[in-house]
Amino acid sequence: MPQEILLTKEGYERKKAELEKLEKRLYVEIPERLKEAKSHGGDLRENKEYIYLKEEQEFIEREVRRLRELLENARIITEDEIRSDQVGIGTRVILEDAETGEFQTYTLVSPVEVDLLRNRIGIDSPVGEALMGHSKGETITVQAPAGRLKFRILGIERG
Repeated sequence: MPQEILLTKEGYERKKAELEKLEKRLYVEIPERLKEAKSHGGDLRENKEYIYLKEEQEFIEREVRRLRELLENARIITEDEIRSDQVGIGTRVILEDAETGEFQTYTLVSPVEVDLLRNRIGIDSPVGEALMGHSKGETITVQAPAGRLKFRILGIERG
């Protein structure tokens, strides 16, 4: 039996939109472009555009299968499951770097939802793992690739 994947509502919707976009490319755009590439005639084994499109089609097919499986096994975390007194999946955590005094805010998500540009870190990342289960006011130490980091948890909110 496939393993259940926990997703935030936002993460589920983003993955669903990504799947719909890829399905459109796979079932509408690429077939049209393949038809056009074939119309140029000649040996298809030497038609670079056709070869490229077939490779792209195979890649997108794999990605569509992966996303469908992910969404089939996903369970959306409800607001009731997200605690505001303890760090867990779906929580937004406000941290103070003990060395620099700088503030950072992260939302903890499942590994498939990680988006570093939006400060969405995985619960399996060094910082995510170190934060799990801790509460406001606690100081945590993280052994990260950049070295040892210390953070003080200033706040926890539902993501």
